[in-house]
This record gives sequence, C-alpha cells and structure tokens, in this order.
Amino acid sequence: MDLQVRSEVHGEWEVVVVSGELDAETVPTLSDHLERVAASRLVVDLAEVRFMDSTGLALLVDWHRRLDGSFRLAAPRPAVHKLFRLTDLTGVMSIHDSVGQATEA
Repeated sequence: MDLQVRSEVHGEWEVVVVSGELDAETVPTLSDHLERVAASRLVVDLAEVRFMDSTGLALLVDWHRRLDGSFRLAAPRPAVHKLFRLTDLTGVMSIHDSVGQATEA
C-alpha cells in the first residue's frame, strides 16, 4: 500500500494533499504529517485517494473534532464520498467539491 502526503498553503489555509490508499497501514503517515503541520485552518485534499477504510475515516473524524469549523475536506472521489454518506458524516463534516471551494467557504 502506498500513500503520499504533501502540504501547500492557500491563503490562510494549510492544504494537505493526500494520494494513494488510506488504510490501517498508511494512516500513521497521514497522522504524523497532520501533527507536524499543526495548522489552525486545515483542508485535506482527498482527490487522489483511491481507497479509504474505517481507520482513515476515524483519523479525519478526530481532526474534525479537534478543529471543528476550521477543518475541511476537499474533492473526495465517489467511492470515498460514499463512505462519508454511509456513515452519515456528510451533514456533519465540511466536505467540498474542490480545494478552492473549501478555502473560500
């Protein structure tokens, strides 16, 4: 399993770009990166995440709780977005169609 993570700054927002598979094996990589970033306004770009399991979901829910309105998700692929719908998180978490929408909302 592979996962790549990098950060970009978009105005006042730190954008963490994630690509690959987000699962029990790779979640520690994203978790460590998010801890190092320690931004107060954070967008996680999921556009290149091909697969995400419950451990990935749990990590994102944890960061949502930490940062509340200052934590947003951007551009999840249909299969990943379905996981948010199935767990009734689409109305709870701030999920946007693009990074631009997430940083402007």
